[in-house]
Amino acid sequence: MTTAGKSQSIQDVLNEGNANKLADAAAKAKLGDSLAGLTKTLTGLTAAAAFDLTTVDDPDVSGAKLPAALVISSLRVTAGAAAAGIRQISDAGDTPTATLATLSDDGKTITFEGNVTAFIINYVPKQDLSADFERA
Repeated sequence: MTTAGKSQSIQDVLNEGNANKLADAAAKAKLGDSLAGLTKTLTGLTAAAAFDLTTVDDPDVSGAKLPAALVISSLRVTAGAAAAGIRQISDAGDTPTATLATLSDDGKTITFEGNVTAFIINYVPKQDLSADFERA
């Protein structure tokens, strides 16, 4: 239950389950992207060991950047000095290896053990559900 005049976040509205607001909240939360997930093949990258997804060009949408990651379901290095192959995902406190990459707490930065110039990522994008529902 909410108090009149008190703002609600998108997450609050989704959790509340009010049928009159759910459609708008689902749209603002980009529910379709979250349910479908994203598969991105990133090639021709400037060699680096760490990539901020939110600064990487989306290969499928001209002029757009990729969203941060909530969950990475698969990650595979395809080119660069780092070993080619699949990576498990750990938090930023871990050390990247030839079989493990790390993801920052905010879901923006993926770090590999060495420079990478291409990788394939399958992930659920992180949405900002803390935004004010009425203003989002």
